[in-house]
Amino acid sequence: MSFNEYMHIRNRYRTNPVDFKQLAEKHPALKSFLIEKTNGGVTLDFCDPNAVRALTIATAKEDFNLNLELSLDRLIPRIPQKLNYLHWIEDLIERKIDAIGIDIGCGCSCIHALLAIRLNPQWKMFVSEIDPFNYRMAMKNVEQNGLQDQIHVILMNSSALFDGLIDQTNHYDFLMCNPPFFSDTFECQGITNTRKLNRPSANSINTAANIESIYDQGGEVEFVKRMINESRSYATNVRIFTSQLGKKSSLKQIQKYLQDIRHIDTELCQGNTMRWAIAWTFDETLHFPEQCQSREAFKGLQKTKKKEMNRTPISIQFESKYSFNFIKDYLEKNLFNELNLQWTSLSAYAWTFDAYENLWSHQRQRRRHQNDEQPPSKRLKSNDDQINKLCSIQARLDEHEGICSLYFLFVDGINADSANQIGQYIKNQFPKYCQSCTNTLKLE
Repeated sequence: MSFNEYMHIRNRYRTNPVDFKQLAEKHPALKSFLIEKTNGGVTLDFCDPNAVRALTIATAKEDFNLNLELSLDRLIPRIPQKLNYLHWIEDLIERKIDAIGIDIGCGCSCIHALLAIRLNPQWKMFVSEIDPFNYRMAMKNVEQNGLQDQIHVILMNSSALFDGLIDQTNHYDFLMCNPPFFSDTFECQGITNTRKLNRPSANSINTAANIESIYDQGGEVEFVKRMINESRSYATNVRIFTSQLGKKSSLKQIQKYLQDIRHIDTELCQGNTMRWAIAWTFDETLHFPEQCQSREAFKGLQKTKKKEMNRTPISIQFESKYSFNFIKDYLEKNLFNELNLQWTSLSAYAWTFDAYENLWSHQRQRRRHQNDEQPPSKRLKSNDDQINKLCSIQARLDEHEGICSLYFLFVDGINADSANQIGQYIKNQFPKYCQSCTNTLKLE
């Protein structure tokens, strides 16, 4: 069974998997590794490291304009998996435009940092590596893509994970890591592991060197525990610490170790492979976005909320010609004031607001009665009772592939349909706002 339907919603390969034949036409080095299928299609032998390397190099160039050099005796990254992890981190930091991140153990490809900058051109990354060979190759991959001003590769020793990498006079938005999965060579080779006997063998080659795949002091569980212990000393420097995990059994142990620290976890799915990721923070002001939780936790939360109140978010999609900042200005400088909403910014992209009077409905009647001489009792009535709150609504502005969408979620109040009503008001009034902006520019 393929897990592609559970890939991150922004992962470009979720509904558009790589077409090997088409890719090979543009990148001939891949062509010799194509295998004809009986149905006329083509595939690759993922147990052949040369084929996997050729695929990653071609995909990186075709889809991200990245020039990669990869070694056959070091970890060859799978780009769709890396994107799942990066998109999850983007969500954790609410897609901050100018984020500063850290990657522990960048490998020879330095793929996390390279993809991060391609996805978010204003980010900066500080990456560490303890293997001199990987360090030299990572530096080369950064330099040949002209990204040395945004990606800083630091050679570390194995005595500490963070000391010498994290500057305690600076602040970072996130830290990420893909730690060694195994505790010894026997586990790495599958001689001793927790795989069920009826579970099929892995269908792809693992080219990782021992230094990349084995942590002989307890595998990934002890490695991440070590990260957690060291992270306490940098609690005010790094807002969110994260790590990937290769085994589901490891997740439960790490969750238990983090029981006194706020944390969140998720699954990273691609093809027939699953990985897990966990994030923790010491920042009391940070609230992990709901969509960043694991599918099981998210479903449980949604069921609970549905029992409390049957509500669903509504969305408004804007034309691509309207930028993120233009729509944000419309909300903060126009809409919230126009409707007399008491609002608070949750982040650069999210707000919560309360309404005590309905200024969004029956606009024609309001204009008609605005200057009439009828007594107040005859005029259009509105719920302007300052005691009864009409609604509390959470709003979030999101951008995907150049298209901005605004999401409203009714939280509480006496008007359960207010999110829909305000959404309709925006659809009616936003074009008029845009026209007024155009007219103002013409006058200037």
